[in-house]
Amino acid sequence: MIVVMRRALLLIVLLTAAWLPTHASAAEQASPSQPAPAGIAVDGEGNVYVSDYALDRLVKFGPDGSILAQWGSSGNAVGQLNAPFGVALDERNTLYVVDQLNNRLQRFAPDGSPLTAWGAAGAGAGDLRTPFGVAVGGGRVYVADFGNDRVQVYGADGSLVATLGGRGSGDGQFLRPAGVALAPDGTLYVTDHFNDRVQRFSSDGHFQAQLGTVQVPAATATAPSGTSISPAIAATATAATTPTIVSTPTIVVTAAPTSATTSQPTASPNPTVLSDAQLRRPEGIAVDRDGNLWVADYGHDRVVKLAPDGHLLLSWGARGSGPGEFVGPKGVAIDPSSGRLYVADTGNARVQRLAPDGTSEASWPLPSATLP
Repeated sequence: MIVVMRRALLLIVLLTAAWLPTHASAAEQASPSQPAPAGIAVDGEGNVYVSDYALDRLVKFGPDGSILAQWGSSGNAVGQLNAPFGVALDERNTLYVVDQLNNRLQRFAPDGSPLTAWGAAGAGAGDLRTPFGVAVGGGRVYVADFGNDRVQVYGADGSLVATLGGRGSGDGQFLRPAGVALAPDGTLYVTDHFNDRVQRFSSDGHFQAQLGTVQVPAATATAPSGTSISPAIAATATAATTPTIVSTPTIVVTAAPTSATTSQPTASPNPTVLSDAQLRRPEGIAVDRDGNLWVADYGHDRVVKLAPDGHLLLSWGARGSGPGEFVGPKGVAIDPSSGRLYVADTGNARVQRLAPDGTSEASWPLPSATLP
């Protein structure tokens, strides 16, 4: 009942904010007991961290698909979750989690101990409204503030550093930003959900280009009209944006490692090179070691690979539940060691692993309930 009411509340919020999708998200379609993987991240040892939007938890898989741990529970206390979405790891494997319906960001230690939380519902400086994606790099935390049509940039301590965006379809504007990713040089990529595109920004926050739609030349590094790139002003900070520090982190839930079902590698149809790079409702995004972009093209039930300039390199996937098929994929992540791609296949309640060339290798279902 609580989950159903939560989904209804989210729908009201999104409709009020003029989000009128062509079809309901897989997470909203899921039954209260059906897992809904959304965000995904991979550490240097090949462990995979997945947020479960429907069951208010995080699941950690080993490289072989075995379940190493689960933590989280429904609620709004630090360490509890309400529709967790985007996840990201820093160089110390600290896990950053978008706690979507609590309108905040939480940090967890690698063992699941909650560390800090910041954010509050609203449209003011540092506030969040149904945030989606998160990226971490260079001592900064980037959050796709979906309901406020902006990207907010925080320091590692939760202090607001800058705000990018504003509602619209112009350069540097957003209609519901969903995913964020950083290239090694600090270039920021943002999936602009209802503008059906990816936007690229320089490391200092200036708009450069839009990708995945009709191609345009890179703009000069100046702030576009209607775009806010504003440093945070300490005098305007509110208590709501002050990080909440947990003095003695405690483990919420940690499950004993158990075996997970892992499929045998199965060859998928060869990825095809397409002439049309048009995206439809893109969500998760990741940057590989060569600077190429991997995008969860949610509305087309596929994953696409784009060059840094937006040229479509590869596309694979189709709607279905077979190897290499997807239903509403929301999250993507790259294994920094092997270059493998991991996809949060939301509507199929599983994680899929693909080789760098797009060959389907394995899939791991999320358990239907938290392990004891």
